[in-house]
Amino acid sequence: MPASETALSPPLEVQPAAETSPALARRLRRIATVLAIAAIGEAAGIVLIGAKGDPRFQLQPNLITVGFLATVILFPSTGALILQRRPFTRVAWLMIFLGLAVGFGLFTYSYGVVGMPPAPPLPFALTALVLSQLFFVPAIGAATTGILLLYPTDRLLSDRWRPVAAVAIFASLAYVIATLFKPGQFDSTNLPGVENPLGAPGALGPAFAVVADVANVVGLGGLFLGLASLVIRYRRADPVVAAQIRWLALVAVFAVTTLGISLFPIGPFDDLVFGLGLTFTACMPIAIGIAITRYRLYDIDRLINRALVYGSLTAILAGVFTAAIGLAQRLFVAYTGQTSDAAIVLTTLVVATLYAPLRKRLEAIVDRSFKYESRRFGAYRTQLESYLDLADAPEAAQRLAQEAYAELDPAGLAVIDHTEQVVATAGIWPQPIVMRLPIGRGERSIGTLVVGPRRDGRPHDAREVEELADLAILVGKAAAR
Repeated sequence: MPASETALSPPLEVQPAAETSPALARRLRRIATVLAIAAIGEAAGIVLIGAKGDPRFQLQPNLITVGFLATVILFPSTGALILQRRPFTRVAWLMIFLGLAVGFGLFTYSYGVVGMPPAPPLPFALTALVLSQLFFVPAIGAATTGILLLYPTDRLLSDRWRPVAAVAIFASLAYVIATLFKPGQFDSTNLPGVENPLGAPGALGPAFAVVADVANVVGLGGLFLGLASLVIRYRRADPVVAAQIRWLALVAVFAVTTLGISLFPIGPFDDLVFGLGLTFTACMPIAIGIAITRYRLYDIDRLINRALVYGSLTAILAGVFTAAIGLAQRLFVAYTGQTSDAAIVLTTLVVATLYAPLRKRLEAIVDRSFKYESRRFGAYRTQLESYLDLADAPEAAQRLAQEAYAELDPAGLAVIDHTEQVVATAGIWPQPIVMRLPIGRGERSIGTLVVGPRRDGRPHDAREVEELADLAILVGKAAAR
């Protein structure tokens, strides 16, 4: 939509937010926290099953193991932290779903593998194997596509991108249904002879196999279109939003490309390319963390600073634990001819010893690279900074746009002067205008703040709008002196 059309759009009436929204927000925050803890529990369960010593499921110190565990831990943890500040953010909920789904799929697969003969049978092991096939593609395909389509404004670039989201969801559902009834063995290497009990008979079997393959390819197309949406958004965005997008776009290019290549047989490089795809995917929460800490995305830079420390610490310790326990078990087998629980005890002691020095080292690295904003010298420094920011009209306009964007959570907003020319923006602009707020009064007015709709589609809160209107008047007075 051209800027001139947007500027002339009639403002809509602003309705107060629903009375139940604070209570709902609190419930959503608690749910997000519980789900993030559950994801960490999934990762711990996967590591413990891998430590049992069953040769059919061992966590090797390679990119596939790192990518899987980091995805399970980092996506839900980062999403839950975002939701503590913005509980209605769809990107964050998709991040939680992605990590939980990947973790549940890998956990059920590992449980099913070690629970099948010749090992002592475990209850529902075959059911777990059936369920394990249904989560990876919806998580990586649909959820990742959704994140790329919505980041960072939590809204689609335009309604034209709705079919892309619909295709990604449809492809994931088709894959789940086809895989559920596709006949054949689960894993010919680790589980020879164990076939899908729900496999369709006769000619239906090959048909379901074809549907699964086609759904995989269509899902890959959705991923590339989601990446294209992110690149287009980057090219249209203002400098702040472009900086927020840059790191995720870079990581997403490598992730989508390598995952796409991994769908096709390439001989001895299959595991390497798939591991790279998983690892680059696991780096997406880190890229979002960079946007948060350096460019104040979602305004939770302090939380993410700590999350980067403890998330990285958890991932590293999990990797050390996995590698060390595998080595210890092999040593016990070599010298005694059998596995031993002593390997787990010794490895746990090693990990506990590494915790404190590794945490301090990670804190130093993260604080140096992703330092959250801190203010010293109290209110006096804050007053001086505020005065200097507001003494110049362009600086005042840009600061007001940034603060209003952070508080109201709109898709975009702008400050326009008396000739309707845009002098400052925040978020994606232009947008349909839902409100106009004068910046100052009378001769002291320096322009008008025009605000687009909220990113979550809900009406703007009347109290927040009233407070912003008062702030805009004060900014106009300060800048006009």
